[in-house]
Amino acid sequence: MKKLIYSVAAVAILAAAGFMIYQALNTSLVYFILPNEYANDPNNYKNKRLRLGGLVEDGSVDFNTNDLKLYFKISDSIKSYPVTHTGAPPDLFKENTGVVVEGRFQDGVFVSDNLLIKHTEVYEAPEDGKINVEALKESLE
Repeated sequence: MKKLIYSVAAVAILAAAGFMIYQALNTSLVYFILPNEYANDPNNYKNKRLRLGGLVEDGSVDFNTNDLKLYFKISDSIKSYPVTHTGAPPDLFKENTGVVVEGRFQDGVFVSDNLLIKHTEVYEAPEDGKINVEALKESLE
């Protein structure tokens, strides 16, 4: 009889632990999608935190320096969506640059709270092979 009670208690504890692990993983997952994937099934991503990747569309960037609101469109050349982001854009942010924005869709607009810039890992040396030391010093001050 004691073995049965211990077995039932162990199964209950394992089930509770499994449920807690499932809940923790489910709430911390962030799906990476492209705009056309979202367009194919927006209900699948409703109320979910997402990472939306694509290119910044030409002529779509608008940055308001008063309230630090950044507006642009992100596209995968099939579908595009407007994005709003609060905060100054990173130095490498520009049109036709690959970006990944993290946040949620609200009424067809992606509201971002994290903006990542995709860049190449290839280092390109200056054309003449010489570094302007004065310009480097000024940039580091």
